[in-house]
Amino acid sequence: MPAKRKSIEISSKQQAIEWIATEGGGVPSRVEAHFRKRGWRITASCFRQWWRDREKILAEHGARRRIVGGGRRPLLGVVEDALIDLVYEKRIRKEKVSRSWIASTAIQLFQASRMEEEQEEDPIRFIVSDSWVRNFMARNNLTLRKRTNLTTLTNDALVDHVVAFMKFL
Repeated sequence: MPAKRKSIEISSKQQAIEWIATEGGGVPSRVEAHFRKRGWRITASCFRQWWRDREKILAEHGARRRIVGGGRRPLLGVVEDALIDLVYEKRIRKEKVSRSWIASTAIQLFQASRMEEEQEEDPIRFIVSDSWVRNFMARNNLTLRKRTNLTTLTNDALVDHVVAFMKFL
């Protein structure tokens, strides 16, 4: 059975990078033997990867375990940018933006962005699920707001609402 992956703190990675830069002479393959003597069980390929990403690692806080922005890139970057622009425009015009509208618009934008030749060469199966819409909204800090329509109520209706609420309490 293969060994379980062990995450390493950024501070340890920074320590290894500093050793490579000073005592290792800028050669990451020399660091493995040095840190193996100290009890680290890390392969040379990890040290080489850290050396390639040294600017990001040195800029990070030491208690973290991963660098920021290291995850998977969105599959539909341009489409998502266009969709978020449409959502903002619709909200500026005070029109309703629903989850179903976001889903249907995302499908339309995706189909419009792919030419027929691209579709045949590299078919991407894109299904807008509830979780995709939820994650899209979370990535872009969107929330579905409830409409508050108190300003259009007459004074009598507003007083009735307040009295009903006070009775409720």
